[in-house]
Amino acid sequence: MMTPLLTAAEIRRADQVMIEQYGYPGILLMETAGRKSAEFILERYPDEEVYLILAGPGNNGGDGLVIARYLHGAGKTVQLRLSHPPERFRGDAKINWHALQGAHIPFFVWAAGAAPQLEAGRRVLLVDALLGTGVQDAPRGAIAEMIAYARELPAHFPRIAIDLPSGLNADQGTLFPGSEPIPADFTLTFQTGKICHWVTPAANFCGEIVVVDIGIWPQVIAELSGPRAVMDGALAQTGYIAAASDTHKGRQGHALFIGGSRRYAGAIALSAHAALAAGAGLSTVVTVDAARAAIYALGPEVMVRSFPGDALGDAHIAEVVALVEQLRPTTVAIGPGLDREAAGLLRALAPHLPDQALILDADALNLLAENPDLWARLPQQPTLTPHPGEFRRLAGRALGDRFADAVAFAQSKNCHLILKGAGTITTNGAYTYVNASGNPGMATAGAGDVLTGILAALLAQPSPPDRPLAAALAVYVHGLAGDLCAATQGRAGTTASGIVSQVGRAFELLRTRTAPTGLRI
Repeated sequence: MMTPLLTAAEIRRADQVMIEQYGYPGILLMETAGRKSAEFILERYPDEEVYLILAGPGNNGGDGLVIARYLHGAGKTVQLRLSHPPERFRGDAKINWHALQGAHIPFFVWAAGAAPQLEAGRRVLLVDALLGTGVQDAPRGAIAEMIAYARELPAHFPRIAIDLPSGLNADQGTLFPGSEPIPADFTLTFQTGKICHWVTPAANFCGEIVVVDIGIWPQVIAELSGPRAVMDGALAQTGYIAAASDTHKGRQGHALFIGGSRRYAGAIALSAHAALAAGAGLSTVVTVDAARAAIYALGPEVMVRSFPGDALGDAHIAEVVALVEQLRPTTVAIGPGLDREAAGLLRALAPHLPDQALILDADALNLLAENPDLWARLPQQPTLTPHPGEFRRLAGRALGDRFADAVAFAQSKNCHLILKGAGTITTNGAYTYVNASGNPGMATAGAGDVLTGILAALLAQPSPPDRPLAAALAVYVHGLAGDLCAATQGRAGTTASGIVSQVGRAFELLRTRTAPTGLRI
């Protein structure tokens, strides 16, 4: 099942369609959201001594009131802290406030500096139901004070965010200036993910994402979903196409890598070997003699065509162009270990490269940033794989909202962009995926070069998924291989070559439909 990323307006419209077109009571949507959230809390945290619920005056607070009712019904000690007096509740939230009165749950209406103290030493679980998806500005007043109060509670208290951590904008990966939300261990998001759940820095506050089905019909979500999705295990398994039983190396694609130097031989070695691990039939490196030993040190399977010197440059133009025309590779990746003086080589190569199968990485991106005339010479829709620093040089400015900036750049340059980092964003400007796999241990030298190899292999396949999906799938497999490596070596022990060793296993999990698919209830 795909996890679409809906905006706040889209999910509001989905609620409206269910209520107005299908006659589905809004109060039932809130009841289901609260009940399933309470069930999750009771399953994960059955033994806390106090369940402290912070509730705002809107529908998010109404969800919190339903949770309070179910927790109380399960025999738990519940305390309610309201941001506003109960008479401020409206609609379904007001109905749930009245439904709660028979439970006699103690509640406190927030007053600055007068919050009742929790008994020292008691195990407390915090439920954050202050603000939901309608937030467009930084919190103010009582709610801002309650957020500050919650952030000061002991760090070992479990925190559950309802729909999103209070203080985030659902549609952005950025934070409001001067404001930080309540960090969550789990975020229970209703029906679909939101951009803030997956795009950093906002995603850093969301903890583990749990998608809660509250009863909105799948066809309603499908009709209203924008061109965004989470690339998770469920979607990756759907998008992956296994090799045919009668295939051979000539049909599995030929990935060609151009780069490498005496100083940076390891980068292109990792890319080329990762391509074979990801299923490419053939992998060839065009480099200099000084890099041959490093490439073969990882294994004998990669073919190497090398020229004299310490780095590729203008002196090699004629030979490299002739070799590319002779080999006729399925995909070409330029950049890992490439020398910064190779602008003339890239300019001369550009007309001889395959359309829609060109990957620019590492120093090829820096050459592009330094020589903007190269854009006009490149084949249509190249795939670029910058990290944030490389993106800053390409775009001429620092990242703001990673999601919006990535989409805008891909549209303006007519390219496929893989903006690397936690929650890597893959977009062609029309459709965008945010990656769900990977871990901080992958912040290690050479990990990006491994991604380039996996990407080259997938784009070289005889029947690849559509190009944006194939690129996003490469990112997911790269992250999954990193997760598998961390599971055996530990995050601190994760290395680029260790990630390569797990690429084949990652694809096998997709083939057998056993990849992790995230929490859904």
